[in-house]
Amino acid sequence: MLTSAAMTARVPERSVDAMNASLFTGLGRDTRYVFLGFPLAVFSFAVVLTGLALGIGTSVVFGGLVLLSVLLVTARGLAHVDRIRLSDLYGRPVMRLPYRTPPKNAGPLRQLLHPLTCSRSWLDALHPLLRFPVSLVTFVVAVTWWALSLGGLLYPLWGWSLYLVPGYTDVGTYVLPEYPVLATLAFHMVGGALFALTLPLVMRFLAQAEATLARALLLAPEDAGVQVLTAEVPAQAPAAQGSDDVPEPDRQPTVRRFVSAR
Repeated sequence: MLTSAAMTARVPERSVDAMNASLFTGLGRDTRYVFLGFPLAVFSFAVVLTGLALGIGTSVVFGGLVLLSVLLVTARGLAHVDRIRLSDLYGRPVMRLPYRTPPKNAGPLRQLLHPLTCSRSWLDALHPLLRFPVSLVTFVVAVTWWALSLGGLLYPLWGWSLYLVPGYTDVGTYVLPEYPVLATLAFHMVGGALFALTLPLVMRFLAQAEATLARALLLAPEDAGVQVLTAEVPAQAPAAQGSDDVPEPDRQPTVRRFVSAR
């Protein structure tokens, strides 16, 4: 049998293990979000900027409007990829506002150009343009922080190669001339440890900086009191007893179904 002291001793150990697992899981999510976000940002920025330039430049003719409509549909697909990445970052599903759909009796031409009237689609196209500079900064900072962390901690494995460079003078020569090699080793490893300790916090800040913009443009409001319209369905009106009157289809009441933004 386990004594009460042994049981209480295991509780902190499990808590520490869970905290460490959560820390490394969060670091992996944040790093994955920032590192994969930059190439996606470059691709989406190039696609949207090129499409807008061509579409607006030729909008005086019908082909330019069609090109803009196709671009907005493409922006919806790019936004969907970003929503999947946001779901992976937060570890839960995310919700978007519905896109405006064309009327049922709309003709082919109106259906083709209908994305131009959808404000959500324009926000999807705006996101890559605003996201590119943010992703560029976060990617550069993330790569630098990871390089300094790993480079400092792994200095004993690669630091010797610097002495093969003609004219190389290590930092230990200026810090501790009596023991330059030892001082250089301590300098790099302490610096790497400091960068490694702050790495989770920095990566969390970088991921949130990029995700904040995506949440504002691509997701539904996070206020639980905000409701998002999902469908309008005919209401089942109770029929009067002894009456065969049925409401006309065009006059039947409808029920607006909503879901919480969360």
